Amino acid sequence: MLDARNVVVRAPNALGDLVMATPAFARLASHYGRDRLTLICLPAGVPLLAGNTWFHEVLPYDRKGLHAGLGGSLAFARQMRARRFDLGIILPNSLGSAFQFLWGGVKRRVGYFKEGRRFLLHAGRPRDHDETGKFVPKYTGQYFMDLLDVMGLPPGPLKPELTVTPEESAAAADAMGRLGLEGGPLVIIAPGAAFGPSKLWPADRFAAVGDALARQGCKILLSGGPGEEATLDSVARVMETKPPTSVGLNLGVLKAVMANAALVLTNDTGPRHVAVALGRPVVCIMGPNDPRYSALPGIERGEVIRQAVDCSPYTWPCQLKDCPIDHRCMNEISVDRVLAACLAHIA
Repeated sequence: MLDARNVVVRAPNALGDLVMATPAFARLASHYGRDRLTLICLPAGVPLLAGNTWFHEVLPYDRKGLHAGLGGSLAFARQMRARRFDLGIILPNSLGSAFQFLWGGVKRRVGYFKEGRRFLLHAGRPRDHDETGKFVPKYTGQYFMDLLDVMGLPPGPLKPELTVTPEESAAAADAMGRLGLEGGPLVIIAPGAAFGPSKLWPADRFAAVGDALARQGCKILLSGGPGEEATLDSVARVMETKPPTSVGLNLGVLKAVMANAALVLTNDTGPRHVAVALGRPVVCIMGPNDPRYSALPGIERGEVIRQAVDCSPYTWPCQLKDCPIDHRCMNEISVDRVLAACLAHIA
């Protein structure tokens, strides 16, 4: 399975998972060389990978636009077939991603045996389960690395990394000056989460922490992705200090701004992992999600704040996108507790 001259990798869809996949990307590049590697990635994630040393080509797969529907899928498959890939590594667990590689003519396909797709793969592995048959969560980056073990690749370090290009750095310096973010420790507050409302700490509490940090001399930037504008507004309109937001900033520029941050305060979502990959301290507020998916001791700087509650214990959190009761796992985390953690970890 090791011999291949033209290798394609299907990136995970979520931005946080994409960042956690970067150790696997580096491991593949170390073995095959950049010139043999192509990445298929959703358009939203492409700016994060600017300047990377792993892939000679990144193919945007626009499943909601250019490549939507059966016609778009077949058009993308033709792009893949034209490149004549002889090996493909499929990091998402979905059935659709495995069919994409089949339709794209990838000769040998590697992925997890999930969603009944074993018949579409030439090699892979089942997910890990305990003695009762229950799936055992693990750090997502390790999950991807375990798949590469099936291929017999030499091991590599489990350390997420992102590159900031000179162009991104220059654009970030311009944006920081324009937004008034110079002259004090930069704290980026990311109050959104694509997963669902259960991951969201209340907006007024983010606002209270932001105001308190601003009074300590910090410069605050409210950061959110497309579709999170309402969440940013719900924080900004109750803040006394009225900080700027990241609306209008390209993700690559925002990545470069984050590289200058003294702290990132966030829910358990993509900005957390971007900050870790850039070596910035993080205070992460975590509710109903299992921390084993995202914990990286020894690499992540900062603190994960959780509250044990009877409906979502530490060992098996509920993982629900919408809380059916009172959202107690987040509501019981106080402003004072989060503020103290922020002040303790500001670089």
